[in-house]
Amino acid sequence: MIMIYKKRCLSVLLLLIVAFSCTQPKEADKIRILFIGNSYTFYNSTPELLKKIIQEKFPEHVVETQLISDGGMTLADHWQTESTIEAIRTGEWDYVVLQEQSKLGMGVMIDNDMYFGSTDQFFEHSRKFNAEITKAGAKTVFFMTWSNKDQPKEQAILSHAYTTIAKELEAIVAPVGLVWDRVRTNPKIDLYADDGGHPSAMGSYLTAVTLYATLMSDNPLGLPGTIFGNRLSNIGERSLDRGLLIDLSNEEAQLIQEASWEVVQAMQKSSDYLDFEQPDPSYTIPELTKGETIELKKIIGKWYGTGTYGSDYLGQIMEVKDVDGKPEVSLSFYSPHVRDQMRVDNAIIKEDQLILTLHDSLRTRNANLRMSLMSGNMEGILESSGNVQMYKHLYFSKASVHNKIDLSAVALLMESFQSNIVKEGYATAAVKHYEQYSKLIGERYKPEEFYLNAVGYNFLRDEKVNDALNYFELSMIYYPQSVNTYENYAEALIVAGRKDEALAVYTKAYELAKKNGYENFTHMEENLNKLKNNISVDIEGGAVPPPPPPR
Repeated sequence: MIMIYKKRCLSVLLLLIVAFSCTQPKEADKIRILFIGNSYTFYNSTPELLKKIIQEKFPEHVVETQLISDGGMTLADHWQTESTIEAIRTGEWDYVVLQEQSKLGMGVMIDNDMYFGSTDQFFEHSRKFNAEITKAGAKTVFFMTWSNKDQPKEQAILSHAYTTIAKELEAIVAPVGLVWDRVRTNPKIDLYADDGGHPSAMGSYLTAVTLYATLMSDNPLGLPGTIFGNRLSNIGERSLDRGLLIDLSNEEAQLIQEASWEVVQAMQKSSDYLDFEQPDPSYTIPELTKGETIELKKIIGKWYGTGTYGSDYLGQIMEVKDVDGKPEVSLSFYSPHVRDQMRVDNAIIKEDQLILTLHDSLRTRNANLRMSLMSGNMEGILESSGNVQMYKHLYFSKASVHNKIDLSAVALLMESFQSNIVKEGYATAAVKHYEQYSKLIGERYKPEEFYLNAVGYNFLRDEKVNDALNYFELSMIYYPQSVNTYENYAEALIVAGRKDEALAVYTKAYELAKKNGYENFTHMEENLNKLKNNISVDIEGGAVPPPPPPR
């Protein structure tokens, strides 16, 4: 009996221990997600949106995210960054989300049209990243992107590329582009930013919801459309201040959630990742028209023309000289604002072609230019390799007037402008220059505020503070009723260490913002108080344009 009693007591004790242990809080589930991408990921702080969505549905989960990004970056660019590889190896991630550049890292640009090129580079670096991710014990997730607003048929290229490499590597696909394609024609849903490529806040919400449905294998229906969190910078730095990230109506959120869940379920139930046929290329590489045999004496002198090298250029001027029986060539492109001079090397005449090597320091790009001569005119194709295989047409004649603008007069204006900058300072010289340019074209011209502010912030980013101040000062002259112009100039003054001047300008910006009902008024008020109390001010650089097309 004593033995039976002891056994019963032991059983009761074990039951009590089990019951007690079950009531103890378990260590919270943790999800760690690393994002590697570019502006398609950092716009509207997508990783933060996903984090908040998961926490809303699973409050017991601890969600940690990190974003490694910058504008226009490809997976090949990321692979060259040692810190990115180190982050994969040491982060103890559950998932690493890979987002390739919008044209799969190998776009083809012909004149002003962009096409998809080879997927070889995308596939190569996907394999390299996947090897490191698998070795680190994480899972590879491909963030399938979307096609541009005006190119809906190109989604087939993206869908084929992402599913093909994911199938090969047995990786996960977050079919953002497929969900995007399903709702892009819905008039109630506006997925694109103004440039027709980057995501609007709604587009980033769709991305986050699709990632949620993919990673959590959970129906997103009922998730909130209003989300607060910490904004992320273009390189993934998290702001200290918490604010509103997105605010959608219940109807908008539900439309996105339903579409996302339908596509994700179809993808996960399919044994072949949803099979997509490889589309045929939609472009033809341009070829140079065969011309006359070129003799150096026939092409000596100045040539004027237009082309597609840059959308802002009025035209270009090429000068050919005879130096010891060999061609020496100079080439400059002109916009209303600047002269961009290319460095020209290795100019040779080869039968019916003049062949040059160009070095564009502004865009850090090298190119080959092949030109032919026909009936006194020259035609050229400029070809450049990189993340984008680029082909641009250039046309030249001996006549200096093209599109009703005398390029020889523009060149003289630019010389005068540069001389006056030294004598009078940039802002004064610029105002005089644009007045003279207006007379030349027969109508009033002034530089756009967006252009001035963007160039100013690019200078600020490159630590050329005085140049930034020049452009912001000119912006204030031309746009005296714009809050942005004063705010930008004040921020540049802060960087320059001229805080008293910055306070005076920022006060003017604040008063103008208060009068006009400026949308970022609260943020400006906070910064003004910080300035008054000698506290460091956040320099946001809000006027910087979206990252440029791939290089």
